[in-house]
Amino acid sequence: MFNQIQLKNFAKFLNMSEEKAEITLKKQAKYLQVNQTYLLKSYKVVYEMTKEAEAERAKALKLKSKNVLVNKYKEEITDLYCNQGYGYLKISKAMKINHNAKISKSAIENFIKQNDLVKGGDNG
Repeated sequence: MFNQIQLKNFAKFLNMSEEKAEITLKKQAKYLQVNQTYLLKSYKVVYEMTKEAEAERAKALKLKSKNVLVNKYKEEITDLYCNQGYGYLKISKAMKINHNAKISKSAIENFIKQNDLVKGGDNG
């Protein structure tokens, strides 16, 4: 009745057997008064969003620095360097203007080199 691949992914997502996952889907579909197949397909979106969130968390944990200010603004520094193509000095000036945070050029340079960031790259 269900697409077996989607059912297997749903069972894996909930950490239960396929039989239990199928029973869960049927009961929930009956409770919500919707088609069981549509309910299974809707969980695909939730599964993809959790995967994206895990990837973002892993990327954020990967970026490290001892500098407190660099840690606070690491997402913006990464965006400015990788996506916008800013250099070390321009990032330092942008941090001063946007956040009134004085981060030296060398601190940004060390952060970027330590984390192997590349201009125009995915870096994830």
